[in-house]
Amino acid sequence: MTYYEKKPEKKFFEKELEDYRDSVWGCARCNWCQNQWGWNVKSAEFSEICPAFHEYRIFPYSGMGKMHIARAIIEGDFDYDDAPEVVKFLYTCTTCGACEMNCQRLQDKEPLQVNEVLRARFVRDGVGPMPEHKNLIKSVKNYDNPWMQPRTQRDRWAKKLPIKDANKEKVETLFFVGCTSAFDNTQWHVAQNTATILLKSGVDLGMLGKNEICCGSPVARIGDRETFIALAKRNIELLNSSGVKEIVSFCPGCFRAMTHDYKEIPGAPALKARVFHTAEYIDKLITEGKLPIKGELRMRVTWHDPCHLGRHLGIYDPPRRILQAIPGVELVEMERIKDQSWCCGGGGGARTAFMDFAQKTATKRLREAQKTGAQSIVTSCPFCEQNLGDAAGKMDDGIEVLDLTDLLIKVLDID
Repeated sequence: MTYYEKKPEKKFFEKELEDYRDSVWGCARCNWCQNQWGWNVKSAEFSEICPAFHEYRIFPYSGMGKMHIARAIIEGDFDYDDAPEVVKFLYTCTTCGACEMNCQRLQDKEPLQVNEVLRARFVRDGVGPMPEHKNLIKSVKNYDNPWMQPRTQRDRWAKKLPIKDANKEKVETLFFVGCTSAFDNTQWHVAQNTATILLKSGVDLGMLGKNEICCGSPVARIGDRETFIALAKRNIELLNSSGVKEIVSFCPGCFRAMTHDYKEIPGAPALKARVFHTAEYIDKLITEGKLPIKGELRMRVTWHDPCHLGRHLGIYDPPRRILQAIPGVELVEMERIKDQSWCCGGGGGARTAFMDFAQKTATKRLREAQKTGAQSIVTSCPFCEQNLGDAAGKMDDGIEVLDLTDLLIKVLDID
């Protein structure tokens, strides 16, 4: 191969730090991984975009800081005796992708990918992840979920709903519930709302119940590639053998794993079914006239873009169209929205290992929401609702945190 010949492109989950040599050497320390682009800024208060750097104010917490850590390792200038502090630099990142979104506009570098590969290197070499993450990985290996809950408890939320058992009969659409809303009873309402909405629309809906397993996203983000790839291959085989044509999930982490991450595993078969996020699917049902909206809500709301749904996969408009389709709902936008949105603080393992930091990040988002005059902040991600909701509960003047389906369920013509 000559210098000018294009190198074969590797799948992400086989890439090593050395594959990002040109990217990390090309970092210009321009600081756009820390702040919004100038033309997006409406006020100094909400001008920043990297939660970790905003909180800690030290260079290694930023996207460019991760690039230079990677550069030191590639060049052999890094000593693992420094690892305890560096591990914290890597894992306070919420993997929101704001740094990479901005960097791609200017330099076409990949600071988020570099950080995820850094995490994989640290896990491989036995110096990462954080202790709390090791417990999560152990739970996934033992129980097929990160909640340390027995598999038999996975379908408790659905006891009174007429959802078909996809293990026993053919269904067209599979509801992939995900671990958080299956095992955290504070999130059951989202699973119940979603199933009710889909059933009311005439969807031939089924679920795997106790046989559903973790999508693998939490361990992928932490950097345990071996566990993630094993889970992904099991999921692909399970979902393909079910014969379903569509898969619907309201967890952006599950949605990203199935639509993006699984494709980045070398040698893995393709997932046969088309995968939708709830917001996409419900938007489609409304457009097709299959969802009977009859009621009216007098509410002023603002929308929070989940990072894995928005920046990672580019889905911004469907949830906004749903809100605008509900009679009486007024949607008012925050200053930082869509690809410049501020993260809730709950992703990438940050909430698991750094709860205080995650809650501070959520509080900053809630303050931004309050500035709009909205009664409620609405989202469509169990991690976002959980982290924002916990932070709101600690505020004296906390704004109400709702899932998109919480509004929709109130205006459906349900007997």
